[in-house]
Amino acid sequence: MRRRHFFSLFSLAGASLAAAGSLQAQGTPATAGTGKSEIQDPGPWSDWPWEEVRIPYRERKARVKWPNNSPLWVYMYITGEWGRLFLNDPKGLYKRDLRGESEGGQYELEVAIYRAINLLDKHGLKVSVAPYAGTVEHYPDLFRELVKRGHEIQARPYSGISTTRMTPTEERAEIKKITAVIEKVTGKRPMGFDNPGGVCTDQTPHILAEEGYLYMCGLKGDDLPYGIKTRSGKTLLVIGSRHTTTNDNAIFEGRGMRSPSMAFEYMKDIFDCYYKLGVQEFPGTLNYGIHPKNGLLPERVIYQDRILGYMTSQKDVRFTNYLELAEYWQKTYINA
Repeated sequence: MRRRHFFSLFSLAGASLAAAGSLQAQGTPATAGTGKSEIQDPGPWSDWPWEEVRIPYRERKARVKWPNNSPLWVYMYITGEWGRLFLNDPKGLYKRDLRGESEGGQYELEVAIYRAINLLDKHGLKVSVAPYAGTVEHYPDLFRELVKRGHEIQARPYSGISTTRMTPTEERAEIKKITAVIEKVTGKRPMGFDNPGGVCTDQTPHILAEEGYLYMCGLKGDDLPYGIKTRSGKTLLVIGSRHTTTNDNAIFEGRGMRSPSMAFEYMKDIFDCYYKLGVQEFPGTLNYGIHPKNGLLPERVIYQDRILGYMTSQKDVRFTNYLELAEYWQKTYINA
């Protein structure tokens, strides 16, 4: 079912009923012998830039199945951002924000990301790593080690500048560049792409499909993966957004939680809700993320250890990186 058709059922229901009443008032049958009112208006998403391939909501309980009948698939990421920040003051003598770079880049890549590696090893987790491609090029040994340990490296713009600021030609050139950088350093070409903030242009899916990508992140149109039909004939997958309630930026920065115990209870409640909904509604997904520069400060390590331990103690929950989820969805619900 196309997204535009799905949403038009809701947005136009009132208009359809009003039209039916008007026809009946004039003595003209609204249903014309079918028992149903026809909806002609294409709806508010008629100008959506691509056709999407989704499992309709009412079919999900019967159709969506995770391996081992798990009610919940948790797919995880950590970042690898280098915080190359620049000042906006055109009259400023210095153009670089060195404090921001030290906090947002040096701390993440010189200290905190190693805490992330230790925690992931402790809990047996293989995740997606979302670095700016420039960090991969400048810290090659780190990212080779991450790949060696079984983690996936996603593609993000070289300097952290979103491709939405670029023309289609520039965007394609940027994607080609970062693909080559990551493959050269790690020996594996990236299969997933994510702009900072998860934003995209109406050309991004087409370019990614043509450049051999399997999935992109960022769009927030569903809880489950879905496909975008691109002009190349390939279907590019959307693997959820980085949910704004289930990462350390939201927990510690957005909601101001300073106590590890408060953060643990908050995230535990969210995880339990997702798990319960996966049992009652349909098997679902939860996206959990760690920004090492924020989530692995010394006073927050204990929180991460506790919540990872709690979630992984639920034996029927599946934990993977984005790529494994994308490959499963492609094989099971797109190719099939």
